[in-house]
Amino acid sequence: MRTSRRQFLQSASAALVGLSIKGGRPVAGTFVNDSFQMGHQLRDRKRFSQPKQVVKRAVVIIGGGIAGLSSAWRFHKNGFTDFVLLEMNDQPGGNSRWGENEITAYPWAAHYVPVPGPKTIYVRELFEDLGVLKNGQWEERYLCFTPQERLFLYGRWQEGIEPAIGLTPADRDQFRRLEDRIHEFRATGKFTVPMEIGVSDTTADLDRLSFADWLHAQRMDSRIVNWYMNYCCRDDYGAMTNNTSAWAGIQYFASREPEEKGPLT
Repeated sequence: MRTSRRQFLQSASAALVGLSIKGGRPVAGTFVNDSFQMGHQLRDRKRFSQPKQVVKRAVVIIGGGIAGLSSAWRFHKNGFTDFVLLEMNDQPGGNSRWGENEITAYPWAAHYVPVPGPKTIYVRELFEDLGVLKNGQWEERYLCFTPQERLFLYGRWQEGIEPAIGLTPADRDQFRRLEDRIHEFRATGKFTVPMEIGVSDTTADLDRLSFADWLHAQRMDSRIVNWYMNYCCRDDYGAMTNNTSAWAGIQYFASREPEEKGPLT
């Protein structure tokens, strides 16, 4: 029997209400860094109170996320201080914000960075300033070491997230061909991060094609291969392969260093 979205949400809501009653103490919690109301005021051009002072700066950085903070870091490092950074929230950081309790600090959002390659000079410079990279070596306490993830497949646990248990010869052949194609894409330099240091991209056709359609065109119809590709797209993009562009699906793999030992966290 097919269930509509409305029916599913009604059932889920009823189940959650039942859980809260049976559980006794309600689950406490709220949203953090919740400032959309002020953002909506800006969007809707609402009136704000009159300013109490006027400050003039040569440069205004709008937003204290990782891009805004990186700009401020670069300005300051080069001796330019005639700027101001504006942030709606009480805490800057955007997706790199964190919280702390009596035991440890913890991330609110993104918590890892793929190990940056030797061409990403600004990222590596930033990590040197932060003490994460010392004399060309990554500080071990910031690295995630294997085994990082485990997968329960066909009744067994395996180390690593890429399926390796119970594969048919066809599955293995498709994984091998996919790895070969990713290696070819990586070698072009068109998927380098940051893109500015890579080869000028001429793969716009991949943006007009879904990753699912690209896999189908490559004759990669293995159920286990497609499960893994969907997992990767959900992990990075919050979407399935049929709602992720072929360019983004390929970039997930081709942008990473092949010998990467990490990520950093």
